[in-house]
Parts: sequence; C-alpha cells; structure tokens
Amino acid sequence: MVNVKVIAEHFEATIGDHPKMKLREIQRRVSSEMHVNVNMTRCRRAKKTVKDKLVRNFVQEFDMLWDYADELILKNPGNTIKMAVNRVRLESPPHFKRLYVCFGALKRGRKEGCRPILGLDGCFLKGPFKGLLLAVVAKDGNNQMYPVAWAIVEGECIDS
Repeated sequence: MVNVKVIAEHFEATIGDHPKMKLREIQRRVSSEMHVNVNMTRCRRAKKTVKDKLVRNFVQEFDMLWDYADELILKNPGNTIKMAVNRVRLESPPHFKRLYVCFGALKRGRKEGCRPILGLDGCFLKGPFKGLLLAVVAKDGNNQMYPVAWAIVEGECIDS
C-alpha cells in the first residue's frame, strides 16, 4: 500500500522545491509515477508532513546561527555581525528578527578600491519564513558591483 509516509518520502524534494504545488498535481504524479490511485486526504497529509519536516530543519539551522556568527568573528576579528532576536519572556525561546553581516576584508577593499557611493537593494524571501534580503554594494574601479554587506530583516523600516 502507498501510505502517507511513502508519498512524503518519494516526493519530498519535489514538494520542497514547489511548496505551493496543488494537491491534484501531487495526486496526478503519484498516479503516473507509482501507478496507484490515492485520495486527496493522503496527498494533503503527505504535503503537510514534508512541510513540517522542512520547518524543523529551519529551526535546527536557526539554533546553529549563533555558532556561525561566533566562528566568523573568531576566524577574522574584523568581521561585523549583528543579530537581533525577540523574546516574549526571559525563559522563552528566541525568535529571529534580523541579521547583519559585513566581512572585514570587504570593508577594507571598499575603502581602498571603490568609489564613495553605496547602493542598497533588496529582495523578498519566499518560504516558510518571510522577510527581506538587503544587500549593500559599491562600484569598484572597473565599474563592477562590489558587495559590501548584507542583512536579513523582517521588513524595510527605520530600525532595520
């Protein structure tokens, strides 16, 4: 029998790449690839299983974010890394708010070889956790873009 677990394991990569895939599409793919007809409830549960697994992966990676920041600062003391989190209460787990990263080598390179003009651009993040990816770039001597810093923020506001 093709149960929810089998469907979730078989289509994990597909659903992960296309999280807004329709249930009819999952049902059609199960029918064509596995040669079995399944109902919509199984497809819905399989999709929910895959999405829950992806969210757990994001939570585990969020726990490693402080280690990543500490390692970057340890290996190159000129790096600037700022991270802000929200806590409802002191004992509650932190919720990610924003992250700013600027490598020391990029700071020095901008000062030595770039024009004194900075550009800011951003794009929306899609996935289970929404936000913005902001990038600061400069122009070097060859009129090429030179990355200076980047940040992941909750929205374009004065604080971020």
